[in-house]
Amino acid sequence: MFRSAPAVVLVCALLATAGLAGVAVPASADTFVTMTTDGPSEEPAPDEAFTIATTLANDDDSDDTYRVTDLSVAEVADRNYDDDEELAVLDVSDSLAPDAERSYDFNVSLEDTGEQTVYVHATLLGPRGDRKHLVQAVPVDVRQPSPQLEVNVNDAVVGAERTLNVTVANGLEESVRQIDVRVSSPAEALTFRTRNRVRATLGGGSTAGFTFPVVAEEAGQFPVEVRLSYTDDGDRRTVTRTFDADFSEPGDAGRIRLTGVSVTRGADGVLGIAGSAANVGGTDVRSVVVSVGDADGVVAAEPQPDYFVGTVEGSDFASFDLNAELTGDRTSVPVRVEYVVDGVERSFTTDVRVGDSALATPTPAPQGGALGGLPGIATALVVLVVLVGGALVIRRR
Repeated sequence: MFRSAPAVVLVCALLATAGLAGVAVPASADTFVTMTTDGPSEEPAPDEAFTIATTLANDDDSDDTYRVTDLSVAEVADRNYDDDEELAVLDVSDSLAPDAERSYDFNVSLEDTGEQTVYVHATLLGPRGDRKHLVQAVPVDVRQPSPQLEVNVNDAVVGAERTLNVTVANGLEESVRQIDVRVSSPAEALTFRTRNRVRATLGGGSTAGFTFPVVAEEAGQFPVEVRLSYTDDGDRRTVTRTFDADFSEPGDAGRIRLTGVSVTRGADGVLGIAGSAANVGGTDVRSVVVSVGDADGVVAAEPQPDYFVGTVEGSDFASFDLNAELTGDRTSVPVRVEYVVDGVERSFTTDVRVGDSALATPTPAPQGGALGGLPGIATALVVLVVLVGGALVIRRR
């Protein structure tokens, strides 16, 4: 059961003189300070924050004013405890005049279950520069938590909505009621569409899952705080835990890359750009569109200024054809690729170099006829002259 620390009165003691916690030696016959501490009103669960309240009072018969310089809660009574034995520290510098008192609250949590003892430490600076140290023991009974919490995150690409899953496990034999699960995070990269879920009951030995849609604008691990409130034996209890949730991108996310791109020039001067849109990821991509990008000296041309590829499955590819015209001294064509993966629109533009053969002005095609490239009318005249000349030779004979 929960136990509050007794209201123990400690006289302000010199640490060099006091060898045990709770033992006090007066600084003078008419000067002393008392310390009163209360522990948690209910049994906390492991890692559940609880409050320890401490009051320091300077007697009305005191002649001196003290300054409170250090306040902490530790797992040991010795003031020379290591940093990893500190449970809570307050940064204070408060004056404590005669017939005055000051109260302080510590937020503390313990990992282990069972009956434990923590120690409140206070250091006072006297008017003559002497330091006095007070220690008080506080018993705390930490109970086995129920339910317990687990968190995992579904894989998704950056910017896509994914699911943060909270699993609540009731390890007791009896049911718990009025379950309320809330999530939050100080990370600006995370945006939750829903922050709380509720459930009427959770039977003994049962588990329940709660889902929270969230979008991560960056990949990585971010802190997520989960607060569980529930009713157990008529008492309303709350457990808060912080998890380092993994919002990394999946290693096989769908991604388009252009491969095997070639450029040729037609007789009309229009460039033909052909290649493949390859999905180098393991998941499908949808709505793939390849088009001629905007740039100076480049004009998308008919009959294929853009090409709708559609869906490309993981580790697969699809062909495309584009047409463009170049002006000036332009030697490359920007090709823009747009596609959708996990509901997120992505795009990129790559410059495709045009080779010297495609840049050269095409040679006109030769015309048909008996004399090769001569125009049709000239060919006819030549034939007529030959015929007339032949007729004259025959008549002379």
